[in-house]
Amino acid sequence: MKKLALWFAMSALTPGPEKRAEFEAASIHPATDDGDHDLDTDKGLFRTHNLTLKRLIATAWEIDSAQVLGGPSWIDSDTWDVTARVPAEFAQQTREKVPQMIQRLLADRFQLVIHREPRQVSGYTLTVAKKGPKMERAKGDVQGSNTASSDTYLTAKNLTMEAFARRLSRNRDIGKLVVDKTGLTGGFNFELEWMPEGLESSSDDRTSIFTALQQRLGLKLEPARVTTQAVVVDRAEKPEGN
Repeated sequence: MKKLALWFAMSALTPGPEKRAEFEAASIHPATDDGDHDLDTDKGLFRTHNLTLKRLIATAWEIDSAQVLGGPSWIDSDTWDVTARVPAEFAQQTREKVPQMIQRLLADRFQLVIHREPRQVSGYTLTVAKKGPKMERAKGDVQGSNTASSDTYLTAKNLTMEAFARRLSRNRDIGKLVVDKTGLTGGFNFELEWMPEGLESSSDDRTSIFTALQQRLGLKLEPARVTTQAVVVDRAEKPEGN
C-alpha cells in the first residue's frame, strides 16, 4: 500500500476564554504491523501504530471497541499510524485533554460524525465463582497504578473489578464487551496467565483465559446480553493524500 502522509496544523480558537483542545500537528498514514498506542508525556506526543479507525474511536471516547457500532466496513479493517503533537499550553493536562484532541482529529481528518445511544450487545458478565474470589485486597487509593498486561498475562496492582472488566473486553480471546457484576469494591492485586486461543503445547501448563479466571482468581465469565452506551458511526471517510 502506497504510504500516505497527511500533515496539518490546527490553531483556530473557539469562542470564549478557553482554547479548544486539539493537536498542534499530526500525521496519519496506513500501517502494516501489530497495533498499539502510547502517550509520551515527556515529548508531548500521542502515537498509534496499526490501529483501525474503530480502535481510534474507542480510544477517543475511552470505551471498548465492542461499543463502537455502525460505519463503513473498512473502519474495522484498514489500519493507521498516527503521530500527533500536544500544544505546550496543555502540557499540564495532557492525559485529560488527549481524548478530546483525538475526537477533534478524527472529525477533521476522517470526517467522522457519531452519536451516542444505549444498545444491547452480546457480551459477558464478570461474576464471582461459587468458592469465592482468590485475589489479594490491595492497600492504598491509587488504582491500577502498576498494572501491566499483554495477550497472555496480566499483573494487577490495586485494580478494580470495573477496570478489570474493561481490560478483559479488549482481550482478543474474549472478543466481546465484559461488564462487571462481581459486586466487589476496591482494588485487588493478582497475576493471571493463560494460553492464547488456538495455541496448543503439551509442555505449557497454562489454560484458556476463561478457565484461568475461575481457577486462579475465583471469577468467571458468563455469556449475556449487556447494555452499553454505544458510539454509533454515522459517517466516516478515509483521509485523502496531499
